[in-house]
Amino acid sequence: PICIGSFVTILCLSLFHNSTKIATYLHFFTFTVVAGYLISSSAWHHLDNNGEYSNSAQWLGINYVVAYLFLEVRKAAPTTLLVFFITIASHYYALSLHHSPNEALGVLANIIVANLVYMILLWTVLRMRVDGEVLSQQAKVFESHALKDPLTHIHNRRSLDQLLQRAQRHWQTKKKRYSILMIDIDDFKHINDMYGRSVGDRVLLDFVSCLNRLLNNSEEVARWGEEEFIVLAKEHSKQEVKDLAELIRQHVQTQAFAHQSTLTVSIGIGHCEEGGEFSDILEIADYNLFSAKNSGRDKVMDTISTNNLTRLPAPEIS
Repeated sequence: PICIGSFVTILCLSLFHNSTKIATYLHFFTFTVVAGYLISSSAWHHLDNNGEYSNSAQWLGINYVVAYLFLEVRKAAPTTLLVFFITIASHYYALSLHHSPNEALGVLANIIVANLVYMILLWTVLRMRVDGEVLSQQAKVFESHALKDPLTHIHNRRSLDQLLQRAQRHWQTKKKRYSILMIDIDDFKHINDMYGRSVGDRVLLDFVSCLNRLLNNSEEVARWGEEEFIVLAKEHSKQEVKDLAELIRQHVQTQAFAHQSTLTVSIGIGHCEEGGEFSDILEIADYNLFSAKNSGRDKVMDTISTNNLTRLPAPEIS
């Protein structure tokens, strides 16, 4: 009845309190109930005339299994050591009441060895689990490094390819449209030549911060080249994409950057309807960017805008 009442209480608390801290306490409380029942039950069976030794001692290993599976790693080891000493002390007391010291120690030795084997094996499994978690975390770090630009910590070209492939699949299968904004910082080479690369790097960081403040969850930004960036806009109309590009262009002009002079950008736009693959959309955005830069810079150009200009020679797409 005590165990059933405790488990019902734990269940009710877990349904109404879902915080991590409360869950930790509930796990520990559950373990205490299980361990208390198994130890007291086994010790009681070792009293004279209450039962055979094997009736309950064989279940004591569950205490260590539960501890290593459900308790935090830093709490599992000291908890199992405490459970081990309580188990040994309680069983020695129960055995010594009605058996000679040699008989009590003989039975106790078997319990000690069995419990130690459980603890050692489960500690080995725990270390393997911890090592596995460490390796998993390291793999995530390596993956993050492989998919992030080391300077700006935004998506790099490898990561952008994955985003574009996913966007293209969604366009083909679910008709969820996407657009590409290719953004180039005007005269960035002049900034590097005039102020040095360290200042140029700070300008890039300031520029990415500026972009991040303007973008929302439906837009992703990636570094395409040294001073070129891609914004992937998902589920936007063509007009919304054009408005976003204009917002970026105008907002950049109002911001302070590391070199303390005005910064402008040129932007080329490509839409998913304009090509069969995302690589086609990139080429269209690149060509429109080429048109924007060759028509005076500090402009936003899409295919309609470019078609209204005198046709320029197609650039080589690198």
